Amino acid sequence: MSSASKLLGKISAALAHRVRWLLRSSTLRLSLLLTAIFAVGMAVAILLALTFGREAVLNRVDTALEGLAATVEADDTEADTFSVIIRPLSEIGDLPKEFEKVVRTGGGTVSLKRDFRRAEDWRVLISRDKEGEPVLIAVPLDATEDALELLGNALWSTAGVVLVLVLVIGLAAGFLVQRRLARITGVLDRLATGDLEARIGVARSSDDLDDLAGRIDRTAQELERLVAQTRYLSASIAHDLRTPLARLRAQLESLPDGEERGAALEEAERLSGIFDTIMRVARIEAAHGTEGFEHVDLSALIDEVAEIYGPVVEDAGKSLVLSAKSGATVLADRSMLIQALANLIQNALVHGGPDITLFASGSQIGVSDNGPGVDPDLFDEIIKPMVRLDAARESEGTGLGLALVRAVADRHTAELELSSNKPSGLRVALNFTKM
Repeated sequence: MSSASKLLGKISAALAHRVRWLLRSSTLRLSLLLTAIFAVGMAVAILLALTFGREAVLNRVDTALEGLAATVEADDTEADTFSVIIRPLSEIGDLPKEFEKVVRTGGGTVSLKRDFRRAEDWRVLISRDKEGEPVLIAVPLDATEDALELLGNALWSTAGVVLVLVLVIGLAAGFLVQRRLARITGVLDRLATGDLEARIGVARSSDDLDDLAGRIDRTAQELERLVAQTRYLSASIAHDLRTPLARLRAQLESLPDGEERGAALEEAERLSGIFDTIMRVARIEAAHGTEGFEHVDLSALIDEVAEIYGPVVEDAGKSLVLSAKSGATVLADRSMLIQALANLIQNALVHGGPDITLFASGSQIGVSDNGPGVDPDLFDEIIKPMVRLDAARESEGTGLGLALVRAVADRHTAELELSSNKPSGLRVALNFTKM
């Protein structure tokens, strides 16, 4: 395929996308509906105007013919002129046969296939002359028909121009409204991904869309304040508790060796880890933009993670398997991705089976195991902070591992995908296709 064909294909695809985007506009659809109604109404009005107008003209012609017939005598040959035919009913044999048919019906309009006295259309009326004798009186209608045709053409042309203008105005209005809605949708998408600083801004239209934009901006501002306050509060609590925990640990280490001392130190270490994780999640969620991002080869990344955490998995009596299938290169924060994979490996160590797989496939990286797995109905729950599947909280873990992974995914506008591993186990992947 030539470069010109490729360019033409791209242009066609872009135009098709723009048309589909524009056709989604409710304003445009309403404009098209109103235009269709207007077109039907105008067509009916023009047809009625032409029909009733023609009837009115013919009625006036008939009235004029009756008045003219009442002023002449039928046997007066001078009454029959080039543009007016006045004949007794007994002397119409030389007229075209169409006249005779109309005479039998009492008069009407005659349309000839050829010119008769330079006219094809005649209005025929059976009336009485001033002597009271029945006569045929007829006048050509070509001028009248031409006038009606000209009027009809003018009305239809005007209707066409008006419809085109309405369509153009509707398209313009639909495009403008759709562009404003696209801006609102874009800001909502950014808010959904955690960018709470996104704002729409109010235009100068002073319409309902401006009111909607203003309310969304005020809601986003209040949401940003509340989320920032919550993050600051949780981070402050975690930070403030680290100092007494450190003092407690120092006091515990000064105690004589024993089982109780070891258990207390282990619990203090666990609490310290929880607070560290809370602070890391808060820092990740508070970050915006791509500062600190670099091009990361996902295949090379899982090799690095396997080298770091492989011995840890082996010490736990489990195996770590690498599965790299042409991993893509993405723009990401390397340390965050390593932390996310480390959390997934730790989660598999605690809750998974003996075999753990660290994989990279295209724009996906993640961890799968062959353990008992998780009910798919609970996927949305286990990625929430402090959520654990055992209500008694007797198993190891803090309920923050997958929450941190979700924060990393949101930070990279990646999709966190949880699925059941076949034949058993859990598969967690970060999909970077949206970047």
